[in-house]
Amino acid sequence: MLHEYEISVKIGIIYQKFISTGGMEAYLFRFARELINSGHQLQVITAQTDPATEALGASIQKVNLPAVSSTLALMKFERIARKLIINLPVDITIGFGRTTQHDLHRAGAGCHAAYIPLLNPFKRRGIKCQLELKLERSLYTSGRTRHFIVNSSMVRDQIMENYAINPEAITIIHTAVDAAYYSPPDHNDQSAELRKSLGIDDEIPVILFAARSHRRKGLATLMAAWPEIHRQTGAHLWIAGPSIKRFTGSLPIKMQETIQLFSGLDDIKHLYQAANLFVHPTFYDACANTVLQSMACGLPGIISCADGARQFIENGNNGWLLEDPHDHLALKELVIQAINHRNLSAIGQQARKTVLPLTWDAHLTAWKNQFERITESR
Repeated sequence: MLHEYEISVKIGIIYQKFISTGGMEAYLFRFARELINSGHQLQVITAQTDPATEALGASIQKVNLPAVSSTLALMKFERIARKLIINLPVDITIGFGRTTQHDLHRAGAGCHAAYIPLLNPFKRRGIKCQLELKLERSLYTSGRTRHFIVNSSMVRDQIMENYAINPEAITIIHTAVDAAYYSPPDHNDQSAELRKSLGIDDEIPVILFAARSHRRKGLATLMAAWPEIHRQTGAHLWIAGPSIKRFTGSLPIKMQETIQLFSGLDDIKHLYQAANLFVHPTFYDACANTVLQSMACGLPGIISCADGARQFIENGNNGWLLEDPHDHLALKELVIQAINHRNLSAIGQQARKTVLPLTWDAHLTAWKNQFERITESR
């Protein structure tokens, strides 16, 4: 349990999906739990919960949304939440999604205006994409939100560039990682058993890719590089996440035999611990949780420069940076270089040291400073 704050604050949380699984959702679940454990009272405005979030002890106000259209649901939730916030009996309100009126807003998904140029023209002009852009523009220009929290300097710079926000209105609070849970393998963990069950000897290098959105996270780039990577290194590839068959089905049968698919992402610590290299050629990420988790497990990685987590990577010291996530030839060379590194485990050790300061205690303290600043300015 974290140390308790001197003053209990009543906090309003506004997010469409208050559930315990998913990248942003898992973060918010842990954040809410830590706030409650620290003595704060939570009021949540949301449209979706699950048993884990319902058991936290927060007061939850659910908004009924249409099931037929995610675009209509987004519009309705923003409109209703904005009205409910006015009379919410709390000291501070925090938004985590596409709502536009709060004391604090955490841009955990990054800057939409920086991301949409990467989409194909059809998606870029789509109603949902344009609505999200409109809501984001309102968030940063309407004056209804007092301060913005980001999890990387990349996102801070993108928001400033697209919306001319005063730098003093943005604070970087890096995502926390539980380094006691995400830790290097020991003799009691599942990693050796996992490799053994899959018939993979210790001498065979294993490369791990893990993501929910495989298209955005660059799996196609890795697939284009994979045949030559395997030919030169003999490595096997593990892919974790949903709906991944379509990315591997076009490969020759012999090549498909070098790939193992894992359907879940909610608990993949054993995959981090059993792999030799993490590959994350994403086209856009504010600061991927999987990057920080893999580093905490002592797993060296190749990270795209389009990920805000790039600020934690010192090329060749605690990992490697991929300049262009579309460049499968450059990715191939980096993977082969990493696999053939004379002391890859030392790179992993440096990766873990890098993220050790990103504790939940430090994370909550940074948020506490924001709470105090908001309440004192009233």
